[in-house]
Amino acid sequence: MDKREIIFTGLGGQGIVKAGIILAEAAVLEGMHVVQTQNYGPESRGGCCRADVIIWDKDISYPRVDNADIILALSQSGYDKFKNNSAEGAVVIVDETVDIEGDSNCIKLPLIEASEVQLKNPQSINMLCLGALAAVTKLVDYESLKKAISENVPRATLDKNMVAFNKGISMVEALA
Repeated sequence: MDKREIIFTGLGGQGIVKAGIILAEAAVLEGMHVVQTQNYGPESRGGCCRADVIIWDKDISYPRVDNADIILALSQSGYDKFKNNSAEGAVVIVDETVDIEGDSNCIKLPLIEASEVQLKNPQSINMLCLGALAAVTKLVDYESLKKAISENVPRATLDKNMVAFNKGISMVEALA
């Protein structure tokens, strides 16, 4: 596998860090080398935050993403802040409210609207994003992600989180 560098970005409270942790754990379940880091300011609720994940079949010597192959952005501020940390031709997945100014490899999805209106569960937006990311990139197997989700969310919320994950997959499949 080629080295994959992923940036998740959004606002504090959207579960960006948890999404990074779950993706990293799913890759570990598949035997990959993984590094996951996060960064958020003192305004952890509502301010810009970031989670980095590097996945490779070799040892990883530097834990920070500087040249992302994939960016998933839920906020304009996150996209604006980190778009220059992406490789040419990077896959960019954004909420439909994010202005991407001619980014040709961008997939816009109604992620926030789907979590709030369709799922009636804004806290599940991170699982929705993981489903969309999995469907677009095929980085890790859906079953590995489902296992990592089940090990990282409260048991009482597992069903709602799985519904959101599957909704993310179906949103991308509907684009085809």
